[in-house]
Amino acid sequence: MNATAVLPASARRAVQRFLRWWGGELVACLPATVREVLSRNRQRLVIEIGDTKATFSEGRGKVLHRLGAVMLAPGEEGRDAGAGQRETVERIVDGAGMRSADVILRLPRDKVLRRLVDLPTAAAENLREVLGFEMDRHTPFKSQEVYYDFRIKGGDAQRKRIKVDLVVIPRAVVDRAVRVVNGWGLDLNGAELAGGAEGAGQVFDLLPSSGATAERRLRRRLYGAAAVAAAVVAIAVAYLPLRREEAALALMRGDLEVARAAAAEVDRMRRQVVDLQARSRFVVDRKRRQRSVTEILDEVTRRLPDHTWALKFVVRDRQITVSGYSAKPSSLIAVLEESEMLSNARFSSPVTMDQKVGLERFNLTAEITPRGGQ
Repeated sequence: MNATAVLPASARRAVQRFLRWWGGELVACLPATVREVLSRNRQRLVIEIGDTKATFSEGRGKVLHRLGAVMLAPGEEGRDAGAGQRETVERIVDGAGMRSADVILRLPRDKVLRRLVDLPTAAAENLREVLGFEMDRHTPFKSQEVYYDFRIKGGDAQRKRIKVDLVVIPRAVVDRAVRVVNGWGLDLNGAELAGGAEGAGQVFDLLPSSGATAERRLRRRLYGAAAVAAAVVAIAVAYLPLRREEAALALMRGDLEVARAAAAEVDRMRRQVVDLQARSRFVVDRKRRQRSVTEILDEVTRRLPDHTWALKFVVRDRQITVSGYSAKPSSLIAVLEESEMLSNARFSSPVTMDQKVGLERFNLTAEITPRGGQ
């Protein structure tokens, strides 16, 4: 008879969470190569979030076996999941015996951008930082707009270059899925790509590393540590001989001091998490107000009349510079001033006639107006 069968359902889930945490801590002590081999054979609960429903599958390797689905109401990802929806998810997960499985987010391939990037070998020492710094050179995004991961695909020792497989996805896509999954009381362990191409089924680090998810993982580890401490104390009280009562009391006093120190450390980490959340929200709000280069380029391209050729387009800080030829350069100021993205348009040098092309040469600048008008 299974020893946990006599426990209530809530107690069984608590025991399963503890065993999953304890197993994860033991696996984390193994070498990286051993962990990678073990992860290939681990049970995976694969969740794919669509516009109107979420699909659950059991995954081993690249093979998926569908378990069920949950319908999503429009805009539901922004609120806590209802009790009925959470019960449906728990029924799917518990019915398939997937409570201890790794929870993996399956990303649609049309939302993921992949690039093979050529970099100097020296960049391998700080590869994530280098890719983040040069993100807008290799993709249409900046590093603050996306989550990204990479794999080194090979290199050329003679040229001192390496090939890096860069995987990028907009943050909005992942953040929505994380909100939905967190609303069900689940924590994501990684993300993988859908489809049969290279990389499908391979887990990537494309999840946010701070915020509510990190706080829940910290809380789960603290609960596990508290459960271990309580179990040790209970066993000591039940089985130590009475003649060693003084030694047991001394041991418990030492455990109490350790627990006090751990509690102080937990409080410090909680304050740190709150501070990091506040900083993250500030950075996100500030970034959200900034306009991207592609957005400004599209706006200027659409507004310039047909009789105007732009030979040079530069964006620096909060200002753009446009140079080229036009049959009516005097009209360009008014054209750009009509855009809500631009203001204070002006010529940066006198307009001159180019006799070879029969058009006037112009150089003008304009200020970029952030979202919100500040």
